[in-house]
Amino acid sequence: MSEQQTKTSPKSERNTPVTLSVSPISAGRVLDERFEIIGVLGEGGTGIVYDALRLGEEKPGVARTRTPVALKVIHSHLLMDKQIRGRFTREANILRRLHGDNLCPILDYGEVVDPHHEERRLLFIALPKIDGPPLDQVLREKAPLPITRITEIATQVCNALASAHAQGVIHRDLKPANVLLEKDDHAIVVDFGMAKIVTGAGTETTALTQQNMVFGTPEYMAPEQARGDELDARCDVYAVGVMLYEMLCGKVPFSGVSPLSVLTAHLTQAPTPPRERAKDRDIPAALEAVVMHALAKDPSERYPTALALRIAIGHAADHPDDVDAVRPTKDATATPAPVVIADKAPEELAHANTMPAPEPTPPTSGRRPTPTSVPPNSAPRSEKPKP
Repeated sequence: MSEQQTKTSPKSERNTPVTLSVSPISAGRVLDERFEIIGVLGEGGTGIVYDALRLGEEKPGVARTRTPVALKVIHSHLLMDKQIRGRFTREANILRRLHGDNLCPILDYGEVVDPHHEERRLLFIALPKIDGPPLDQVLREKAPLPITRITEIATQVCNALASAHAQGVIHRDLKPANVLLEKDDHAIVVDFGMAKIVTGAGTETTALTQQNMVFGTPEYMAPEQARGDELDARCDVYAVGVMLYEMLCGKVPFSGVSPLSVLTAHLTQAPTPPRERAKDRDIPAALEAVVMHALAKDPSERYPTALALRIAIGHAADHPDDVDAVRPTKDATATPAPVVIADKAPEELAHANTMPAPEPTPPTSGRRPTPTSVPPNSAPRSEKPKP
């Protein structure tokens, strides 16, 4: 690995410099006659994201199309394990099927020749280029956010999650850095399933990783995720609760100097209620109740689906003092979305995890229906990660 290099992102002059831990591909290089590199947008634990052009097929007498994309090239040092390459291909096939107004779909994926080592190939993912800052940048500059803006962003994040959960895909690394805000705060959730493909986490938080496995980002991890339990849609519900808390208070519920201290807090400590944490703000009681329910230690005490959480957020926005109506209730018909079985091939997955999130019962009046919850998941726990 080379010495660190610093590049300024071409995306916005307001962005902080992008610090790179590996030598980036030079601007102007064309990879396999498919992608022309323009610059660097950023780097994460899994790879470098390039500002690039996707080149169309060459045809006589027809100008070659050049589509702007964000090209994520996985770090070469992560690709020595065949399991990583196999998992990447299987899950990229799954994620390519995801579509929704608040989702960022995969346009293309595969392998290209590494321009630094021609005998080696690199894995890539091509995504639509989204013109807008990530939510974590907005929070650094403007947190805490206005209540109306918070509910609008959170509602769109829930829409993205509901679409993915209905297809059996959970995020497992949802955080503000993975929510991009286009014009008029149109939220796009990115990196769905990327954490399950290769190891790595964000750069602004206390990343917790293990060879060939991702745990997530500790500040946004549900207790069951910290324990290594089997996961379902409710781990993403918890992450939305953390993001709501951060947008309201300007800080996450738990932070620390090490991943272990943060995870221990998620497992053992009750979060300080937002209205107590941010006493100078007029936070609606119902919205605070939504946050606290989403942050319940026991998954069965949270909202069972992103759809139920979205309904609760909407009700809190319309009825800021109606605390009782946003409380999750027991409902055996509400089934959390299961986790994608990453080790199965795409054709096997066609028959697995097909139960969508339940549609809400149509309200009998102008009031939104009360969100529901379910008893504890009866699925067996997975083997805990080895230290």
